[in-house]
Amino acid sequence: MPPAMRIATSFQPVFSVHSSTLAGYEALARPVNGAGEPVAPAGYFDSCAAADLARVDRECRRSHLSRFAALDEGRGRLHLNVHPQALVALAALDLRTEIALHGLAPARVCIEVMDDECGDEGLLAEAVSLCRATGIRVAVGGFGVARSNIDRVTALAPDYVKIDRARFDEAVGCSKARRLLPSVVGVLHEAGTEVIVEGIEEASEALHAIEAGADLVQGFYFGIPRPALVVDRMVTELICRLKRLCSSSVKLPADCSGSTAAECLGRLLAGAPAMGAAD
Repeated sequence: MPPAMRIATSFQPVFSVHSSTLAGYEALARPVNGAGEPVAPAGYFDSCAAADLARVDRECRRSHLSRFAALDEGRGRLHLNVHPQALVALAALDLRTEIALHGLAPARVCIEVMDDECGDEGLLAEAVSLCRATGIRVAVGGFGVARSNIDRVTALAPDYVKIDRARFDEAVGCSKARRLLPSVVGVLHEAGTEVIVEGIEEASEALHAIEAGADLVQGFYFGIPRPALVVDRMVTELICRLKRLCSSSVKLPADCSGSTAAECLGRLLAGAPAMGAAD
C-alpha cells in the first residue's frame, strides 16, 4: 500500500443464537491516510491494482492479527476477510505460522472468503481444504450473490456461510421471500454449515433472522465496529428475549411491511412479561 496509508482495525462482535453468547469478532479494515483521516474502505480497495491484491490482503491480515492479539482475553474467534485470489496464492502452512506467531490457536481464527472472482474455483477449494486441515475455520461471505452461491458452498464445504445483507433485506421487506428464508437456511444446514446473518440493524430484522434459524447474528443492532473488543452485556438478555418471542404463539403478520413490523415488534416487546419473555 502507499507509504502515506496505514490500515487501522475495528472489531464487530458476532453472537451465537443458540447460546446467546459472544462467538467472536469480525476484523474490519479502516484505511487512514498520512494526515490521520479515514478513507472509505470500498474506494481504497477498489483503487488497489490487481497485482497488489495479495500484498494489501496480507497487510490487512497482519494488522488485524496484531491488534487482536494485543487486546485478546481468550474470548471468541477472530474472523478475517480474505480475497479468494489472495487465499489461492497463500500457503496454508504459512497462514498457520503467521497465526501462531501472534499466540493464537488456529481454531480461534476463521477465514471469511469474500464474494469476489477467484479465477479458478478448483484451486480455491484446495486452498480452503488445506486451511481446514491445519485447524483454521472457514466461512463463505456474501451468500446469495453471483459468486457466493450454493455451488461455491458445496465445493468449499465451509464451517459457516454468511447470508448477504442485500438478500436478507429482500427477505425482510417481502413476505414471500421472508417465508422462504427458513428454507434457505435449512438447505445450508443440510450442507453441513452454520449460518451467519450479518448487517442486522433493527429489532425486526433480528427477530426474522432468529425465526429463520440463523446460528449466528451480527450487525449494528448487536454491536457497532470499534477499535477495542467491546461487548454490551445486555446483548445476551436481548437475544434470549428475542428467542422467547420466536417460540411464543404470537407472531408478526406475514405481510408486515418494514415499518409495520417494527411497530408490531414494539408491541410484542412491551407485552413480553405477559408472554413469559422476561424473567
